[in-house]
Amino acid sequence: MEKYLSIRVHTALYISIFFVSIHHVFVLITNSSTLRYIFGLKTSEVLLVYGLASLFGICVYMFLLKYSLIDNIKRNIYIATVIEIICLGLMYYFTINQYVYIFIGLFILHHLMTPYIMFNLDTLFESYTHISERGKGRGIYLTVWNIPFVVVPLMTSTLSVNSLPIVYFISSILLLPFLYLIFYHIKNPEIISNTSTNLFEKLKIFFQDKLDRNAFIVQTLLHLYYGTTIILLPIYLYSVFGFDWDRIGIILAAMTAPFVLIQIPLGNMEDKQHNEKGLFKIGLVITIFFTILFLLISPETDKNISFLLFSLFLFLSHAGCSLIEISTEGMFYKHITARDHTALLMFRMGRILPYSLGIFALFWII
Repeated sequence: MEKYLSIRVHTALYISIFFVSIHHVFVLITNSSTLRYIFGLKTSEVLLVYGLASLFGICVYMFLLKYSLIDNIKRNIYIATVIEIICLGLMYYFTINQYVYIFIGLFILHHLMTPYIMFNLDTLFESYTHISERGKGRGIYLTVWNIPFVVVPLMTSTLSVNSLPIVYFISSILLLPFLYLIFYHIKNPEIISNTSTNLFEKLKIFFQDKLDRNAFIVQTLLHLYYGTTIILLPIYLYSVFGFDWDRIGIILAAMTAPFVLIQIPLGNMEDKQHNEKGLFKIGLVITIFFTILFLLISPETDKNISFLLFSLFLFLSHAGCSLIEISTEGMFYKHITARDHTALLMFRMGRILPYSLGIFALFWII
């Protein structure tokens, strides 16, 4: 009976993660193009918006970390998801009606919501996953999370730049089945939270742990790489190479395909062989090598050839990222438990921290 319950809960969690991810990807890959081409912001102003959103998110995360507001996981998910649905609906309305400053305010709020929802899902996942199966579990988790990163770009490749606002409406609707799954198929776990409100003590304990510290640094750098490609790549391909979304969508799909193809077998391998460090080093070399090749593609290259080269080099560079990601998450989630909410929250904050670098766009604008 216990094994059946675990399978049922994990199935509900994986399907829930899929719906959160597909909602997230629709908006993630189009936000920068919406700001740049629909509202007419400069690239530096787009980066500034992301930087402000990240700083706001970091402040909120520090508040949550200080007061350990995780006693009721399902309530937290419900509140955050309802806020996100309303936020996305308003973003759709104000994009259509060209209210740029209201859109930016909503964007800053939206930028926080998905990482916070995923933090709470992490806590649920850790509560229902035995430590001996966390490599396999994280492999499935990441694969389900990354499937929309392949599917959604192919779907958006049928859109023109001017029709991108529809993704905000679609994204909000996709959160409704997620809410249903969480509240009717997953029991709220008992979480013992740390009652200490000394923020600096919590941060000190986290960064004194070598594995936690290294995982946070890798997570931050990895998402700096992801953020750079997600924000700037569509703008770069559209402005410099003249690709419309029919080709940009295919390139983005090729870029993220490795995350779907290899992370489940890698997770199983980690549980059996415990070779996380070896996979990490291989992934790092592959990522650096093919990123350099991708950056060397010239706008003077034939358009069809450059399209194929972008697809190939981004596919291979993100195959390396996939190795880095699964090895890092495998080590981290075998190390912590559902009670380590400080570590979980800091690990999730590593996903939004890199965007704070966008604040340096102020110097560009000035």
